[in-house]
Amino acid sequence: MASQYATPQQLDAMLGALEHDLPELVAAHPSPGDFWDAFMRRVDPIEDSAADDNDSLLPRINAMLAPYGMRIAAVE
Repeated sequence: MASQYATPQQLDAMLGALEHDLPELVAAHPSPGDFWDAFMRRVDPIEDSAADDNDSLLPRINAMLAPYGMRIAAVE
């Protein structure tokens, strides 16, 4: 049976595409609420594709958001 989770290489590609598209996403959604809605529509499938123990997503996502003065808070 095939795994439902993406490989590390697939996750890297998905995150890379998100990072590449981020300037356009920020420009297209100047309202913070609109931005976060659009951004999370992109992030949710990536998170769903990651294994439950993949702790590298949040730091990488926050690193790509940092130049825009944004971040996602960790949920404990």
